[in-house]
Amino acid sequence: MIVLVSLLEWGFRVVSLFVFPAIALWAWRSGGAHRLWSVAGLGLGLILVLAAFVASPIGGNALAPVYGYGYTAPRSLMLHALTLGLPLGAAAVAVQTLARRVSSRLGLYVIGVLCAGVAWVVGILAAIQILVAVS
Repeated sequence: MIVLVSLLEWGFRVVSLFVFPAIALWAWRSGGAHRLWSVAGLGLGLILVLAAFVASPIGGNALAPVYGYGYTAPRSLMLHALTLGLPLGAAAVAVQTLARRVSSRLGLYVIGVLCAGVAWVVGILAAIQILVAVS
């Protein structure tokens, strides 16, 4: 079970950093801002469901049986929102902001991936600072 959760985590990370910028670009080109933010909201919702799952004992969290779900869930939600949701939002903002200025789809995709990567690093640093301050 732990291996499955770990693979799921890595899958979400790859999708958030590399696949979502392409999905955001497709959503913008096919449906504009409404579709882009609908897809981003769906992605963020899936991330939060994953976070709630991995905070539970069923999801393999060893701290949940000892400290309770109320202890692990907020930390998991915050960690996943910062490390997976923030890159997703950054890619969506980059696509919406630059779609009219950058004519190359590949160029816009690369910019989306770079923005997602920078947001991922910022999210990790912010999560570390928050978790250290809370502990």
